[in-house]
Amino acid sequence: MFRTRFFWKLFGSYAILVLLTTLVVAYFVGRYMANSQWEARIASLREQCVVMAPYARGDFEDVTDVGGAPWDAEIRAIARTNKLRVTFVRRNGEVVLDTKENPDLMEAHMGRPEIRGALATGLGTSRRFGQTLGLEALYVAYVEDAKANKHGVVRLSVPVQAIYSTRAQILARTAPGATLAALLAILLGYLGTRRITAPLGELKDAAIAFQDGNYEQRIANLSSDELGDLGEVMNELGSKVRSRVDRLSAEKARFSAMLTGMAEGVLAVGEDDCILFSNLAAGQLFLLDPEEVKGCNLWEVVTLPGLFELITQARDLDEVVREELVYATGGIERRLIAKAHFFEAERSNGVVVVFEDVTELRQLARVRQDFVANVSHELKTPLTSIQGYVETLLEGAVHDPDHNVRFLQKIDHNVHRLRDLVSDLLSLARIENQENRPVRDRVDLASIVEAASQRFETQLSKGGLELTLDLQPDAAFVWGDERGLVQIVDNLISNAAKYTGEGGKIRITLARADHVVHLQVQDTGVGIPFVDQDRIFERFYRVDKARSREVGGTGLGLSIVKHLVQTMQGRVGVESQEGSGSTFHVHLEWAAGSTTDI
Repeated sequence: MFRTRFFWKLFGSYAILVLLTTLVVAYFVGRYMANSQWEARIASLREQCVVMAPYARGDFEDVTDVGGAPWDAEIRAIARTNKLRVTFVRRNGEVVLDTKENPDLMEAHMGRPEIRGALATGLGTSRRFGQTLGLEALYVAYVEDAKANKHGVVRLSVPVQAIYSTRAQILARTAPGATLAALLAILLGYLGTRRITAPLGELKDAAIAFQDGNYEQRIANLSSDELGDLGEVMNELGSKVRSRVDRLSAEKARFSAMLTGMAEGVLAVGEDDCILFSNLAAGQLFLLDPEEVKGCNLWEVVTLPGLFELITQARDLDEVVREELVYATGGIERRLIAKAHFFEAERSNGVVVVFEDVTELRQLARVRQDFVANVSHELKTPLTSIQGYVETLLEGAVHDPDHNVRFLQKIDHNVHRLRDLVSDLLSLARIENQENRPVRDRVDLASIVEAASQRFETQLSKGGLELTLDLQPDAAFVWGDERGLVQIVDNLISNAAKYTGEGGKIRITLARADHVVHLQVQDTGVGIPFVDQDRIFERFYRVDKARSREVGGTGLGLSIVKHLVQTMQGRVGVESQEGSGSTFHVHLEWAAGSTTDI
């Protein structure tokens, strides 16, 4: 974890700093040692010159025989012992003694810088290439009491290489210690850098986890310094962000559930008319997937006349704008109440449009209007007829034996028609009140069909109609209401009889498929035009109004059938071809077992 780029940068910088510091210190220590060694060597040579200075008193005037003088051997012994070259030089530059060369063969040394310095100040030094030795050497010359101008010069010299070799030996001895100290410093730097960067690694992991949405990540190893304080702050930040994210997620979930569960469709578009949000109801209205269309241009996925003008108006007015829009989908005309509202956020703005599907409301309103009109018409027609016949009778026709009975028969017919109409209306009202309370009795539908066929036997025989039954034994029982099932079967048989001419056939079948019982009433009558098949279950809807009134229908029979089937949680439908008869289908839930099981 700690071997990150930052770790290597920090440790590398520290290691380079240690190495540079060691090299710089070694350089200056070396120079200091070299200078110290040089100065110490000069001081040592000077001290030895001082020891030999008595030999040079009087400018070596006591020296008569250089080769045989007893001090000559002593001087040479000292030179050998101390690895020095000793040279005695008179004030005129004449070489009196040299431990490395025959003085007689040597030129005058008056021009040597160390000699001149010694004669002038008492001490002279120089570093130069020596012709006699053939190498670079350090020369130190000394004159005792230089101001007296009567003493000779004592000069000592050593090779420079000898001085440097001594320094190299010292450096060689100190180098391992310096190297060990540098390595120890680097090791300590490594451990310190590791200790510093380890919390940084945890901080980085926590930051990455926060970035990925894992706000449960915590920094465990907290030090008692600024990094520890930063770790505590990040831990607290993770807790607070987690709490806020949970709260926002809960609010978003509630908001999403509210929008998803809304019956109204909701669309939100941005400044660029791209879809920001759409709920399930909007997807059902416009046949789109709310997730797939997110980010798509609104006008590419929704073609609703008037929507563009509505959104533009909402942006311009900055208020709720309401319009009723009409469009066709799947061959069906739908009506929507659209309310658009402009919204503005910190980073974007747009328009929210709420769509309320009022198609069914409009249809219900139209049905209500048609129902009121039809009821009024259906009631008005027999009442007008009755009123006309009564007025005629009151005006004297009551004493007319040729017409009074006929008039009374007409009145009786219209009274029965009114009675049937009112009875059907009351039945329909009662059935509608029971639609929210499903009936769950186990009923023998086969017996009801057989009983109904017997009741209609006389009527069908007079009309020259043939009725056949095909009732499967395993489809006899259904879940429903016995009284309602009797009314359903009677209405379907009556309807088939009314619209089937003499010599026609009516066939009733009862079959089962899985847990559904299928009741079919098939006739060979006049049939129903295709355009009317979707409306024949509406109240007072008649395909052929003249024929319907002629056969005495109220226009409510099939509507009663539909509502009764719905109260039993079933389905009803029709298949028909004009001129070839009709087949009515009723699907009900099969009731398994015997009567003793319930």
